[in-house]
Amino acid sequence: MIVSPSKQINGENIEQLTKVHGYSPRWLVTESGKRIYALNKRVEGQNTTLLILHGNALNMSLQPWFGVLEALAKTDFNILAIDYQGYGFSDGEASFSTMMNDAQLAISTLNKDENVYVYGLSLGSVMATSIANDERVAGLIIEGGITNVAEMVKLYQSRRLFGSMINVQLDNRLKFDNISVLKGIDKPILIIHGEKDNNIPLSMGETLYNASNHSLSELYSVSEGGHCDTFIKDKTNYLQRINQFIQNVSSAEE
Repeated sequence: MIVSPSKQINGENIEQLTKVHGYSPRWLVTESGKRIYALNKRVEGQNTTLLILHGNALNMSLQPWFGVLEALAKTDFNILAIDYQGYGFSDGEASFSTMMNDAQLAISTLNKDENVYVYGLSLGSVMATSIANDERVAGLIIEGGITNVAEMVKLYQSRRLFGSMINVQLDNRLKFDNISVLKGIDKPILIIHGEKDNNIPLSMGETLYNASNHSLSELYSVSEGGHCDTFIKDKTNYLQRINQFIQNVSSAEE
C-alpha cells in the first residue's frame, strides 16, 4: 500500500489546535524508541475518548485532517490523535506496517476504564479495525473507509492511478480485510461516506455498513460530501450525528 506522508508543517494550524481548541502536544514512544507526535484533548470528568487515525497522506497540520480535529474539538469528548511514523513531527519512516503498529501503541496508552470510539479515516479505517477487539473500544467511526486489498487493487487498476506501481502480489502481503473484521465483531459502527467521493466510492462505505450485524450501526451518507470532508460539507449534521451515535451506544450499555 502506498503511503504519502508529509513533513511540511502548517504552524498556524498547529497553533490553532493547541492554543485555541484545547489540544496539548504529546509524545508516544515505540518499543524501538521512535517518537510519535500526538495531540491530546482531555475533558475533566469525561471517560469517553475519540481516537483519531487519519489516512495515508499528509499530516495532522494539513487539510483535511486539521479540519477534522478542529471540528471535533467542539465536542465534549476526550480526543487523542496521532501522526504515524514518518508523518509531520513524528520520527521514523512511513509504511503500512508502522501505521498499524502506531495505532496499537496509541490505544495502549489509554486507561482501561475509558470508552473509546476509534475514528478511522480513509486508509485509517484499516488501522481502526485492527484494534477493534481491544476491550476499551466501545464502537467504531469510519469515514471514507476502504473494504479490502482485492477491491482496492481493482479500483486503482481500473483508474490506472499508479500504472505499473501497484500489483496484486504486493498488496496481497498486507492481508487487510475490513469486511471480514466488521462481520466478526459485535460492536456498533458509524459509517460516514460522501456520495461524491472520487477517491473511495460510496459503494465501499455501503459494503462496510452491511458487513456489520450490530443493531446500533448506522450509515451516514453525505449528499454533497467528497473524501473525508464531512466536517465542511455537512456542518449542520456532522457533530450531531457523531454525538447521537455515541449517546445511543452509551445508553444501550447502561
